[in-house]
Amino acid sequence: MIADWPIWLVVIASVTLSQLFKLAVYSITKRRFDLALVAQGGGLPSLQATLLSCLLVLVVGRSGWFSGETSFALVFAVIVIHDTKKLRVASSRHRAAMFHLVATLPDGGQFHQRVADYLDPRLHQASHLAAGVVFGGLFGLALGIAPG
Repeated sequence: MIADWPIWLVVIASVTLSQLFKLAVYSITKRRFDLALVAQGGGLPSLQATLLSCLLVLVVGRSGWFSGETSFALVFAVIVIHDTKKLRVASSRHRAAMFHLVATLPDGGQFHQRVADYLDPRLHQASHLAAGVVFGGLFGLALGIAPG
């Protein structure tokens, strides 16, 4: 039973399933298989948000709301998710300017398009973080906590 697994193993299972889901969704929508998506933190759902929300739900479920572990997990999750969004806003401005430059240059072939895709400022949005929080939280709640 997954509820008997150590917390770190359930979190790894959650992140793995999240990244496979991301690979499937983006492969279907872009109509090409891109294994590099598995290594990316950005996108829908966010890797960081999935990991930290699953960890938080598991720690609360197994240790209780008033434990020291829960306090640490909560503060860590809030800081990382907040900074991820804040950093993404600042970096997206830079990437948007670079994307505009690369996209308006004369076509340079496949490399040109790959650079433009990499610089696309829509890669990591608040909705991606929210989806990661929901995905990780529900995974931890459904599979990581023993009933009763």
